[in-house]
Amino acid sequence: MHRVLSLPVDSRANPAHYGLMIITSLVDDYCPRRGLKGQHGFSLLIEAGGRRYLFDAGQDGLLASNAEALGLDLSGLDGVILSHGHYDHGGGLFSLYERLGKAAPPLYVGRGYDDPRRSRDGVAVRDIGLPEPLLPESAGPPRHVDELKELSGGLFILPAVSPSTVRPPAARFRRIAEGEESLDDFRDELSLVVLEGGTISVVTGCAHRGVEAIVDAALSAFPGRALKAVAGGFHLAEAPRETLGVVARSLAQLRPATLLCGHCTGPRGFAALAAELGDKAAWLSCGLRTEL
Repeated sequence: MHRVLSLPVDSRANPAHYGLMIITSLVDDYCPRRGLKGQHGFSLLIEAGGRRYLFDAGQDGLLASNAEALGLDLSGLDGVILSHGHYDHGGGLFSLYERLGKAAPPLYVGRGYDDPRRSRDGVAVRDIGLPEPLLPESAGPPRHVDELKELSGGLFILPAVSPSTVRPPAARFRRIAEGEESLDDFRDELSLVVLEGGTISVVTGCAHRGVEAIVDAALSAFPGRALKAVAGGFHLAEAPRETLGVVARSLAQLRPATLLCGHCTGPRGFAALAAELGDKAAWLSCGLRTEL
């Protein structure tokens, strides 16, 4: 189970002082904490094994102001992971890297992250891809992740997995590659895997290829481990009721000790997950700092 941290912390301290992993939600759609602001977006600070990584960056510079309000220092990050190429996950990268300057860490991306993206709902079309330029010139090029990559002891980036077999991709999400528009297959999707002893934790951005598929792939990559936690956005806000039940049951069968969801999971998605997992499920709201 997770433990919410309410005590003041030195964000540069070794997380091992508190436990293996600390997750802080810097940007989320739901923001009940006074002094912080929410937005449709996602950004987590992951502290594990003495390292600090930012997972996604929200729409704009909000993550930095929320971090400052929480007393968290974003300098000295070991890396930034972009889960996929949507504005609400990578729009804040330019502001972050401009702020960090020469201390900016490497940015890890999936192949095709910078393809133009659209949301097409009937005749209504919106640009939902990444802004240009994505990074200041001083930041250097992002690093592509095409296979399972170890960042540091026990922390891995998991590239795009085989899509879920229990739910079809959302038809409104489109990708433009080589001048042709097609259904977005989210080939650039990255997730984070954290190992501790005999356990595994999985962090997702939107889990467009299916949260149950991502977790199953992580468990297959590191067999024989108990599922300690699943955290992130699970893209269930628009899912039909029957799909919600199937996904919730699929996750419950994987026996996570803790499930922390936010962003695109949506209230209906959370209700379905809580119905199957009970108090193991909680909302990872903006400002929540929790130890796993």
